[in-house]
Amino acid sequence: MTSLNNPWPHLKAVLKLILFFSILVWSILALSIRLFFTSKNHQRKVKFLARKQFCIRANDLFGVKLIVKGELPPEGSYLYISNHRSFYDPVALLSHLVANPVSKAEVSDYPVIGWGARLTEVLMLDRSAKENRRRMKQQIYESLLNGTNILVYPEGTTSSAEHTASFKKGAFESAIRANRAVIPVAMEYPDESYYWIHRSLYQQFLYQMVNCNDKAIYMSIGVPVTDDNPMELMEKTRNAIDEMIVGLREFRRNNQ
Repeated sequence: MTSLNNPWPHLKAVLKLILFFSILVWSILALSIRLFFTSKNHQRKVKFLARKQFCIRANDLFGVKLIVKGELPPEGSYLYISNHRSFYDPVALLSHLVANPVSKAEVSDYPVIGWGARLTEVLMLDRSAKENRRRMKQQIYESLLNGTNILVYPEGTTSSAEHTASFKKGAFESAIRANRAVIPVAMEYPDESYYWIHRSLYQQFLYQMVNCNDKAIYMSIGVPVTDDNPMELMEKTRNAIDEMIVGLREFRRNNQ
């Protein structure tokens, strides 16, 4: 635990955050200029690729080493389903693949981050009402139908469960309706202390990106999963992710 009597870790954290937001602002401005000269038919692709490039730069800034097992699926549109361990999961995952994530609506109000999220068309879910969830299912369906990859964390929040916490089935219904396969993704860290459960966001950032020397993030990409029944599809996907989590832990132990 970092002591307030030792200001150096806090100074390092502030410096990293200043650099992070500087890169983010520069990336947003560069994207805005590029979009001005891009036809509307190609703007979404440009936005998603720009987001991927920003995530790669963030990995470099924070010294994150992404270790990936498995291959990306053939070209097409898919529903990517992942477990959720830390605030950094989406950045790590989106540095490796191109997809549009579903995020909680509060993110749109974050300074600068919300600006970038809105510009790149991140799907914002307001979970306060059932009608909002119904609209999100429709947005996911339309995006998949139009050829856009979607990333969803069906646990709803970060979890310290041994494998996965319970899933919500809405996105799986959208995938079936759009006739799209699900790609299971498992994320793991060097050990369970990296899971974001009780710390504030700043405390988690300080611990994970400053205090810890091992900044490896392990990711496993599974094979496409299909089923005509949303509950069966959800369970098949969850079981696949659970198995991949076990595999990542075994891989981590053998390579530490």
